[in-house]
Amino acid sequence: MMSIIRGKASGLMVCALALVAVIVPGHAEETSVKAAAVWQGQGRFYKATENLALFAGYFEGIMAVENQQGALDSASMVCPAILEVNLTDGTQQGEGRCIIVTRGGDHVYASWTCTGKHLEGCAGPFKINGGTGRFSKISGQSEFVVRSTVAEYVVTIPEGGVTANFAGQAAWSALEYNTP
Repeated sequence: MMSIIRGKASGLMVCALALVAVIVPGHAEETSVKAAAVWQGQGRFYKATENLALFAGYFEGIMAVENQQGALDSASMVCPAILEVNLTDGTQQGEGRCIIVTRGGDHVYASWTCTGKHLEGCAGPFKINGGTGRFSKISGQSEFVVRSTVAEYVVTIPEGGVTANFAGQAAWSALEYNTP
């Protein structure tokens, strides 16, 4: 009788473990952080028409996370970008990519777009598209805002364009990411 009870108990334990394995997915780290970056940029500004300025270049800096939780607590980043500024009404729109390199050497890839007003900043969606190493399956998103000293150059673009260095900042109020 005792061996029958042990056999049933073992069978129930195996069933319970199988059920837990089906119900509980693999451990994933889901994190929401507040992040900011101060950066330096370089690029070329062109006067495309009488009322349209174009920028092609990059910005780079250090991304810092306020709460020190999560894998992106401090990382370097470089972001190639394109920006259009309407010189008549001051509106702007841009897009680009970011390569974020963690302290451990893993990469996180992101894309972004933004719209805004000249001299006020450019805001829009920031999407994490994958990475390398432990971030190979990372995904996430946030709204972000980019502000810079680009305005100093847009106003005085000579024919043929001008290459310039500038500074700025970016902020992610709630960067959510998942590392399955």
